[in-house]
Amino acid sequence: MLIVTGIGGCGKTQLMLKFMKSYQSEFASQFFIDGSSKDRIRADILRNVRALGTEHSQKTFEDCIIYLSQPFTGHTRLLLYDNVDDPDLDLSSLLPQGKSCAVAITSRNSLLGDMYPEAHLRLDIMSMDEAIDLLLRSPDRPTTTTERARAEATAIAEALGCLPIALQQARSYMQQTKCSPSAYLQRLSANRHKLLGRAVRHQLDAQAVSTHAAFETSFEKLPSQSQKLLRLLSHFHWRAFPLELVNLAAKHTFSDYEEQRTEHGDDFYAGKQVLEDIFLQDGEWDIINLDDMTLALQSYSLSVISPGVETSLLQMHPLIHEWIRSCIPESERHGYQSAAVVLLALGARKGHPATMQYLPSHVIHMSPLWDRLYVNEAVAFASILAENGLYEREALLREKVVKDLRER
Repeated sequence: MLIVTGIGGCGKTQLMLKFMKSYQSEFASQFFIDGSSKDRIRADILRNVRALGTEHSQKTFEDCIIYLSQPFTGHTRLLLYDNVDDPDLDLSSLLPQGKSCAVAITSRNSLLGDMYPEAHLRLDIMSMDEAIDLLLRSPDRPTTTTERARAEATAIAEALGCLPIALQQARSYMQQTKCSPSAYLQRLSANRHKLLGRAVRHQLDAQAVSTHAAFETSFEKLPSQSQKLLRLLSHFHWRAFPLELVNLAAKHTFSDYEEQRTEHGDDFYAGKQVLEDIFLQDGEWDIINLDDMTLALQSYSLSVISPGVETSLLQMHPLIHEWIRSCIPESERHGYQSAAVVLLALGARKGHPATMQYLPSHVIHMSPLWDRLYVNEAVAFASILAENGLYEREALLREKVVKDLRER
C-alpha cells in the first residue's frame, strides 16, 4: 500500500497518473477509483471489475472485493483510490484483502498517512530548484537560461511559496499571454487574488482548477469552528503559532492580562467575544475541543502541526494563510483582528518562557497595527519583545504607551 498525502494542489493525483502511465505494462490492470465518498468508491470498483469481461457483469460490490482479494496469476493489479479526503470514511471495508492488488491512495488527510507511516509519502512544496525548473520549462525557451531569467523565476517561486499548483498556474499564464516573468511579477503584485483565482486550463492530465479553488474545496469541508480558528490564525504569522497560547489564554478566561494600565477599550471586548465563540463550548473550556479543531485542519492539509518546546506549533502555507484572511467577510474582519490582538497580548506572562519565545514573530507581524493599539495591548506587546531581547522595537511601543497615557 502507498498513501500519498498533501495540500490541495501539490500534485498528488498527477504524480500517481504519471506513475500509472509509465508503468502500465507492469500491471495486469489499473483501476482509477474516485475516493470522495463510499458510494463513488463502490460504483467505480463495480464499473472497473465488470469491464474486465462479461463473466463479471453480474457481480455485486461484495463479489468484486472477494474477486480482487483472490490470488491472481500473472501481474498484480493496481488500484488507485483518488481524493480520499473524508476523515469519517471507513476505507478498510472498501479495500481488497491480501496481496493480490497493489493499492495506492491519494488524500489531503495527512492523518491517514500517519496511521500507516511505513507506507506514507507526504508531498510538500517544491524545492527552489524544482520550482525554477518548472517555471523555465518551455518548448520555445533556449536550452540554457540567463542569470536574469533564473533570478526572475526565483522571485516568482518565492512569491508563490513554491506551491506546485500556483507555479503551474504562473507558467501557464505566462505561456498563454506571452508576458515576461518580470511582467507576471508586476501583475501578481498588483492583483494577486485575481491571478490565483484563474483556473489552469488545457491540461491533459488534470481538471482545470485554480490555486484558490483548491483551497476553497478543503476549507468548505471543515467544521464551522475550525473555519473560525483558521480565520483567527490568519491574523498571526503563518509560521510557528504555539497552540499552548490558547490554553494559557483560556486559563485566564480570555481576559486577564498580566499588566493592565487602564480600562479596556471596545476592541478588547469585541476580541474577547470572538475568542469565547471559537474556543468555548456551552461556555466551558476543554482543550480536547481545540485538539478536534486542529485535527480537522490536518485532515485537509490546511495546516501542519510540529513539536516545539513544551508546545505544539501550527503553521500554514503562506498562500493559504493569505487566501483565508482575504476571504473573511467584511463585517467580521475587525472582530477577528481584535481577537488575534487580545489572544497575543494574553501570552505576555513572565512565568511562561516556553510559549513566550514563539511570540515575537507574531508581534512583529502585527506591526502595521501598532499605532492603533490600545494602551493595555501595547504594554503586553512591548513586554513580549523585551523578554526576547528586542529592545529597540520594545522602545517604540513604550513611547506610544507614554504618549497615550499623557494625552488622557
